[in-house]
Amino acid sequence: MDIQINNCNNITSANVAISPNKLNIKFAPNGTGKSTISKAIQFASSNDEVALANLLPFKLRENNPDNIQPEVVGIEQEYDTLCFNEEYVSKFTFQPDELVNNSFDIFIRTEFYQEKEAEIQEFIKAVREQFVNAPDLENLLTHLKELSGAFKVTAAGGLAKTSTGAKALAGANKIDHIPAGLESYQPFIQSDKSVTWVDWQSKGHSDFSHLSDSCPFCTNDATDQKTQIAKVGEEYDKNLIKNLVKIVTVINELGDYFSETALIDLNVIKSLENGLEREHETFLVTVKSQIDDLVLKLEKLKSLTGFDFEEGENVREKLDAYKIDLQFFDKLNSDKTNESINTINQSVDVLMQQAGPLQGKINQQRGEMRRLIEKHQNDINDFLTFAGYRYQVQIVGEGEQSQLKLRHLEHSNHLSGGSQHLSFGERNAFSIVLFMYECIAKSPNLIILDDPISSFDKNKKFAILQMLFRREARECLKGRTVLMLTHDVEPIIDTLRSVRGQFSNQVSAAYLKLLNGEITEQSISSEDIKTFIQICEQVFQSDLDPIIKLIYLRRRYEVLGELGNAYQTLSNIFKKREEAIDHRIPLDDGGVALMQLDALNSGIAEICGFIPELSDNYSSIVAIFSDDERVRGLYQASINGYEKLQLTRILLDIEVIGNSVIRKFINETYHIENEFIFQLNPTQFDLIPEYVVDECDKILADVMP
Repeated sequence: MDIQINNCNNITSANVAISPNKLNIKFAPNGTGKSTISKAIQFASSNDEVALANLLPFKLRENNPDNIQPEVVGIEQEYDTLCFNEEYVSKFTFQPDELVNNSFDIFIRTEFYQEKEAEIQEFIKAVREQFVNAPDLENLLTHLKELSGAFKVTAAGGLAKTSTGAKALAGANKIDHIPAGLESYQPFIQSDKSVTWVDWQSKGHSDFSHLSDSCPFCTNDATDQKTQIAKVGEEYDKNLIKNLVKIVTVINELGDYFSETALIDLNVIKSLENGLEREHETFLVTVKSQIDDLVLKLEKLKSLTGFDFEEGENVREKLDAYKIDLQFFDKLNSDKTNESINTINQSVDVLMQQAGPLQGKINQQRGEMRRLIEKHQNDINDFLTFAGYRYQVQIVGEGEQSQLKLRHLEHSNHLSGGSQHLSFGERNAFSIVLFMYECIAKSPNLIILDDPISSFDKNKKFAILQMLFRREARECLKGRTVLMLTHDVEPIIDTLRSVRGQFSNQVSAAYLKLLNGEITEQSISSEDIKTFIQICEQVFQSDLDPIIKLIYLRRRYEVLGELGNAYQTLSNIFKKREEAIDHRIPLDDGGVALMQLDALNSGIAEICGFIPELSDNYSSIVAIFSDDERVRGLYQASINGYEKLQLTRILLDIEVIGNSVIRKFINETYHIENEFIFQLNPTQFDLIPEYVVDECDKILADVMP
């Protein structure tokens, strides 16, 4: 798959080749645009046009007459992509109660689990379908919960006077018993719009009656009626009437679901003229208690899943306990309630006849869950041990409540979250492993790793690579399409050279070079990764200018720590000294002695053994380095940033370079960075950032016009 990215941040154009079912490592220095590539692919795959538009280069934000827009070509819309980056670390991991969001979905809800869950659901669907196919049953549940919710019970078991139902019934039912003097309002008070009317009447009186003696509604003289109009607002509170109407309505809706005697008592209570007495409150508490118990049983049956049964539990006995016996619900024991409950109980009886096969499926599912939990815990904890982290994880909780918890080896309790305890590196290491498990669970089309391991030391980097790619394919990212963007060459060295047998044909690697906004991709093979000695030998046998060869020869001596006569001679040549000095022979006055002739001749002979085309005369070799026109010509002709830096160092006294950052970069590149045994050949891969070469161009133009 070739993805073309145009006009995104600092990238004018970039072609990113991704081999399917492989780890695609794209190596590039910081500032090349790796994160831009990652974002552009994510936004395009999710069809997020707004986010993609925000990648418009700054140079086009004020002057864009052609209306050029960011563009990604070669990736399908709705292409499922998951990306590991800083946002993932902060947003999806180290939650207050668990290490990662949705632990159950990531670690346990595998295809096997889902297959068994579907089989279990097939057994129990007949029970659940009683609710799906019976709207009356759903209405019953809704009304029961509504009536129960209107009443609260105190810790002592009495009716809470502060609950909305108790407040509504505490006084007289002024809908059925209209206060004296307000009888003329009966059609309005006892209508189905009573609440709205009370609100309307009260507001009309309070807001407008003081403006005139005329009625604010009909404009007729209301002098003699103002007291009566005001009394409506005094006797009727909108909220109490509203709650009373709701209770009366829901009792009427439930009606036939109550036993005959219970319904009679409820009708009395809802129409009391003088409010609730103690015996009424006791009755309401009993009704609420029975409603709550029945609702609990109905809700459990409605949401019945395999997790309601524990492994090894007797399913038949458990199901028998789910059946509802209305003799213990005397307030709700009516013909209509029995009709609904009998249908549900019959479906439970049918399920009980299949208890054996159901129990077998449940045991299979739980056994696999146990195996997964144990394996995931062991795998993550092994990784933490081998990477040198003093933490362990544990998956705790039942079923869908399973959570991944963290603890320190020196502390027995689980830690809350993890971000407040873990270092930056530890958080990243945890996060990328957790991200791997999420990818396994969700199986995206493309997995993007945006500079995932550059901040780690060598052992931790390889431990992470092992965890991500070197286990069974179903337990890691091996065989999946992965794009790794990194400024660290070590993953390439490891996968293509150091332990290439372990990653055989699983990796595709390339170097991304940014030049004038264009990113070009240069393929990297195992043959491109060489020891520095191999690179030097290749240079010595080439037709490169002797100056370039001498640069490599000097670095070769530094790598090997061979600082004898040849190295001392080369140091003098690079400093263009007419008389060679020997740093190995300090003088008492703090100076350095001249290099003895036999040592100098020995050094020249050894140098010429590597580069035969050189003259065996010290002064002649110094003259070559002193020929600024020749060196500058090499600089102009070179297409390799690495060579340009070496030639800049030869042309100039390094101290004349004012920018200390550029000076340090040139110095460190000129003298070998011998951190790695292996490296990419700098004569083939232009690894020097464009801005550094640009600075060298400016410096040379200023100093040597």
